[in-house]
Amino acid sequence: MKHQCKLLTILMSWLLSANAAQAALTSNGNGLVYDSLLNVTWSSDANLLGTMLASDPSLVSKIIAAVPAVTNTPNVYSPTGIHTLSAADFYIANPGVMNWFGAKAFVGYLNSSHYLGQNTWSLPAADPNCAMYNCINSQLGSLFYNSLGGVAGSDIAITHNSSYNLFMNVQGNYWFGTEYASNPNYAWSFYNNYGGQLANNPKISYIWSLAMLPGNVVAPVPELGEWAMMLAGFGLIGGIAKRRKLV
Repeated sequence: MKHQCKLLTILMSWLLSANAAQAALTSNGNGLVYDSLLNVTWSSDANLLGTMLASDPSLVSKIIAAVPAVTNTPNVYSPTGIHTLSAADFYIANPGVMNWFGAKAFVGYLNSSHYLGQNTWSLPAADPNCAMYNCINSQLGSLFYNSLGGVAGSDIAITHNSSYNLFMNVQGNYWFGTEYASNPNYAWSFYNNYGGQLANNPKISYIWSLAMLPGNVVAPVPELGEWAMMLAGFGLIGGIAKRRKLV
């Protein structure tokens, strides 16, 4: 009997922890997902640049115009510590892929353009004291393990909880905004295909970025003109439905 009670207790604890993890992420609408464990809001589009490029092929030029240079620790790629942006920082043949300088510039562009009404977009922060698996103190590590139910060594696309469905266009490898202190030619990145945090990518490598905001950010409320258009649309739909009913 004691053995059965112990098993029941373990099972209940597991179910409660699983539910708590899934409840950590909630959709705020309009492409935003709130993470209560980190108190940050993620872009629900995990390849936001690729999606934006699909509707605006000139976007890279706009990013460069808004953020012409990225400041970082002097390294072989920017000896002065100032990297001048160019189209080469974005790999257009694979829309959404960018090097570390491009990723920094992209979130800078989101801020300058007040994307979704916000100007505090950033790249996630790494845990510089952890490498490889279970780096849950990094923001992408917490998202992978704590909020999405990822398992070390397994692709998040295969092993996850239901909160995974809050995101779209999830990719395999993402930049952190954190440089590698021991060698500033490199920056930290997170591998969603096996849950590892590493500093093995030179800053000129091409991978993806996942933008985030501090705090709990809700979707912008439509302005009066937008409400008027929505109401007019609903009225048109109602009129069509009524006409069909009469026919």
